[in-house]
Amino acid sequence: MDREVNIELIRYRDLQTWKPAVGDIIIRHGWIIRTKWFGVVNSIGPTGDLNVVRDGMMRLLVITPSAMMSDKSATISPNTIKSAMPGAYVIMQQDSASGNAAIWYV
Repeated sequence: MDREVNIELIRYRDLQTWKPAVGDIIIRHGWIIRTKWFGVVNSIGPTGDLNVVRDGMMRLLVITPSAMMSDKSATISPNTIKSAMPGAYVIMQQDSASGNAAIWYV
């Protein structure tokens, strides 16, 4: 029996349409060093600023103990990300509407 399933695994959207959420993965690219850091949105402040826990390697980011998260966190405005040079930031967000596909904001 032939069964064909079409599953959408990934989507692309323009970075200007990004609405930050806790858990979003942020990748910061640079010109000289290809990837500067990886981060995850830890919280969103009342003014909309993002508290991002970040590290130079994804592996180090995901194994960071809770006690060290404040040492590795930075506050970033979404406007800083959206107004940066094209390609400087890439955001990965889980699609909450469908729950299936990851959305990459570039």
